[in-house]
Amino acid sequence: MFLPAALAALSLISAKPAPTFEITDGDRIVWIGNTLVEREQRYGYWETALHAAFPDKQFTLRNLGWSGDTVGGDARGRFDFNNPDACFKQLVNLTLELKPTVIFVSYGTNESFEGEAGLPKFEKGLEKLLDALKPAKARVLLYTPLPAEKSSCLPNPALRNKQLARYGEAIRAVAEKRGLALVDMYGEFGNLRHPEPLTDNGMHLTENGYRIYASSFTRIMGGSPSLDWGKLDSLRQAVIAKNELFFHRWRPENETYLFGFRKHEQGKNAVEVAEFDPLVAKAEEEIERIRKTLK
Repeated sequence: MFLPAALAALSLISAKPAPTFEITDGDRIVWIGNTLVEREQRYGYWETALHAAFPDKQFTLRNLGWSGDTVGGDARGRFDFNNPDACFKQLVNLTLELKPTVIFVSYGTNESFEGEAGLPKFEKGLEKLLDALKPAKARVLLYTPLPAEKSSCLPNPALRNKQLARYGEAIRAVAEKRGLALVDMYGEFGNLRHPEPLTDNGMHLTENGYRIYASSFTRIMGGSPSLDWGKLDSLRQAVIAKNELFFHRWRPENETYLFGFRKHEQGKNAVEVAEFDPLVAKAEEEIERIRKTLK
């Protein structure tokens, strides 16, 4: 989740100039990806840092991250065992329904466990996903995977990071081919060190990990690398509240009963899910109110 310095070109490691990107007023950002993305909504540090980096821009962000997910939407499995495309279609349809003007695409971590042999499948899947998202006519940012953390209490991540780096190179190649902006998280965070672990298993950031990395995130965005979380905490809490409401809107509990093959039992209650919409809108108003105090 990272953008380049000074609202200018993103760090695309290539001989070609990197496409430029900046948030504009009224942007509707949709963030799709794996565990890194889903967990961020719990803590809100990076989304809050995004507001801090662009304090004069009004925008919304919708987090559609799903732990363990891939470019094929594999982790989104329900009971559609005879329809392998159902999960992929759900990922695409949910994204398009939100009418995004910007899409953050963060995959590759889970796919990288397949190593070199899995690269063609991943590249094909990423291309398929990007093609499917074209109807949005949104500006797309691709993110390379976060590197595995090196820690004295964890196995040596050297081999793991070679795999992640290769998948990052594949993402970079797709970005260059399509003229898309690329955020090189692997390159940016690979050399960062901290005295205490920032992940709970070498791969998944803890709350403290998101907080510590937020400064680097903001710097890449072109904002100040120094974040005053005392000053920003009310905004962060508002972001977390919005994220929770939106999560229940798009991933309601018992959705099999509401929308799936058991909807004949409780499907009549599905209408209540839409009642989250005004709550999310009100939460956005609170974010906007607080954001304006930060200028």
